[in-house]
Amino acid sequence: MVCEPATGDSGIVFIYKDVSIPAISEYVKLMDVHTTALTKDGVDILTIEHFMAAIWGLGIDNLKITLSDNIVPAQDGSAEAFTKALIKAGIVEQTKYRKVIKVIEPFTILQPEFENRFAKFETSDKLTIEGSAPFPSPIGEHTICFEDNPESFAKDISFARTFLRSPVDLKDLTKWNGIRSVFKALPEDPRKSPIITFTGSEFLTKLKRDDEPARHKMLDFIGDMALIGYRIHAKITINEPGHKFTHLIAQEIRNALNLNNNGSQEKISKS
Repeated sequence: MVCEPATGDSGIVFIYKDVSIPAISEYVKLMDVHTTALTKDGVDILTIEHFMAAIWGLGIDNLKITLSDNIVPAQDGSAEAFTKALIKAGIVEQTKYRKVIKVIEPFTILQPEFENRFAKFETSDKLTIEGSAPFPSPIGEHTICFEDNPESFAKDISFARTFLRSPVDLKDLTKWNGIRSVFKALPEDPRKSPIITFTGSEFLTKLKRDDEPARHKMLDFIGDMALIGYRIHAKITINEPGHKFTHLIAQEIRNALNLNNNGSQEKISKS
């Protein structure tokens, strides 16, 4: 994967086999696995969400990303390696002004098939997110608060690794091997996994923080909200975040923008 600076208003664009795919919700491909993918002209690009979180979390608006394969390197399922690489490369201000969506009146978005899943948007002069991620033991329920800030993202969110959605049975690794058939870099032993694994009663991999899984859900949310294509100033309260839900949120907001064509210009965009 090669990242290059892009001109103002270029946005985030992935390129594979000479097909350029803007990282906006219109190009999202629905997947059976819990991930975010883009598609255009018969070309798919997979697992973009953690890299998108690093890009958006660091305040980058314009970037050209060329891939040698159609999957973004997964690393350990966090955004830490991407974040460090982007910071090391350097981020510069550009001359064009950033377009920012500002919430004028509160509204709530629901995902009907999930009774307790909602995202509430309220007026704010900046972006703040409060996310509650309830899971069975041993993960538990945690609430993570994030205020849009590159330093905070790098320190408090980027490290959080992805995790399995259900326990591993060490006596029967059929399900684990099924996951490995999709994500081929995973080891045979789930206890040696780079991503977070657990049984019904305990973690098989040591957590970096007690609430690391919930921080990863915040990471995913940030990465998928980038699919709006604009920064947003709002106080967002979300319960039970998930990829398909955030794809729905991003698309509904983009639909509203297409109807109203509103947006203010604020802050200098960055590449």
